[in-house]
Amino acid sequence: MQDSLFAILSLGFGLGLLHALDADHIMAVTTLSSRQAQGKNGNRWRTLRFCSQWALGHGGVLLLLGTVVLVAGISLPPQLSMVAEKLVGVILIALGLWIFWQFYRNKLQLRVHSHDDVTHVHLAEPASNRHDHSPVLVGITHGLAGSAPVLALVPVANNGHGWFGLLYICLFSLGVLLSMFVFGLGFNTMQERLEHYSTRLFNLSRLLMATLSISFGSYWLFAA
Repeated sequence: MQDSLFAILSLGFGLGLLHALDADHIMAVTTLSSRQAQGKNGNRWRTLRFCSQWALGHGGVLLLLGTVVLVAGISLPPQLSMVAEKLVGVILIALGLWIFWQFYRNKLQLRVHSHDDVTHVHLAEPASNRHDHSPVLVGITHGLAGSAPVLALVPVANNGHGWFGLLYICLFSLGVLLSMFVFGLGFNTMQERLEHYSTRLFNLSRLLMATLSISFGSYWLFAA
């Protein structure tokens, strides 16, 4: 019995690792991270913070849904997931349009920085210290939408213990957090190297990301 429980919990963690890499999740997080120029190491933590906040929003709403279903015994309306699916598409479109809006308004300034003995002067967007809650809100929307709630609650029907279902959700969400954190680290490293090599190519990559986000969001909206 204990081996069976351990296997189910391990499955939940593994599914979380894979679930974080769903196409709509990756598109949302990369577009969120592409809204501003990367710069030096301070923005590396911004990207990782975005990924972590997204995962916490995603896991938090799953835990809330699990508590509602398992403890309160309330059935969730199927329309909730459908509305959230459509909202995911709207968010992806909005994120892409926001990047284009930044370029359109041309909020750029000259920035001078040095790499070893070489000094670079290029255009960069002014840094913003404003606390951004959008990754959490996007993560919450993703948690409501799609197959995540179903994946998280499947073992409950076979075990019948509420605490086990909540533990499964926590491990599932931990897998999502770990996978998204690793992805964010790799994505930011790629962006930093691209910006170091060519600011023009880096900005073109941001425009490409915006275009893909709008296209994928439109597809997701109509497919939902």
